[in-house]
Amino acid sequence: MKTFIKVMKALSDPNRVKMVKILQKRPFCVCEIQQLLGIAQSTTSKHLKILEDADLVKSFKDGLWVSHDPQ
Repeated sequence: MKTFIKVMKALSDPNRVKMVKILQKRPFCVCEIQQLLGIAQSTTSKHLKILEDADLVKSFKDGLWVSHDPQ
């Protein structure tokens, strides 16, 4: 039940739902997601961390870039 609640809380924000939908197409870096949604980089990173903690997305390092991908 805790996992379910964590997932539901993670998806309670419209921007996080948009991020999940965006990441279904291909991996994106924070700067790309930020630009697509028109929100600050720090806000984008915070949203992605919440999604990652709920196991909805995963991050991976690609050189100097950290990209995100759906689970």
